[in-house]
Amino acid sequence: MARAYFNETQKFRQWWIWLIIFITVISWGYALISSLQAEKADKASDDLVLILTSAIPVLLIILLMVLRLVTRIRSEGVYVQFKPLQFKEKFIPKEEIKSFEVRKYKALFEYGGWGLRSGGRKYGKAYNVSGNMGLQLYLANGKKLLIGTQKPSEIQKAMEALLGEVR
Repeated sequence: MARAYFNETQKFRQWWIWLIIFITVISWGYALISSLQAEKADKASDDLVLILTSAIPVLLIILLMVLRLVTRIRSEGVYVQFKPLQFKEKFIPKEEIKSFEVRKYKALFEYGGWGLRSGGRKYGKAYNVSGNMGLQLYLANGKKLLIGTQKPSEIQKAMEALLGEVR
């Protein structure tokens, strides 16, 4: 039976993301009202275009409401997954973890933003949704993986417990 050391689920809850969505929805609403008030010859095709384009902000809102980063540290290793976009968890066995550190990072500068990102060879891959603290894993194959966290002291203790069993 695998021993659980750490569980964390994070969601996109930054105010500026919701501001962008709000502006998008207001713009869409304005376009909808303008289209309904305008008298056009080909009204049916205009309505179809409006209906199809209305799906974009609706789907964006739904995606941001359900998207979450799940991090689990168990006795066999580290699991990370962006649900529902990733169907399978990424698993990093503890034997593949050379070292780690909990560190402050700059999401925009190092990785180009939040989400499932790549910072190239210098920074490696990142799974993050908000904040500036993360678990940096240095793997035996030379690759790096950063997992964002809102619980830096808890993830530090969990990693020490996990790697303490190996080393």
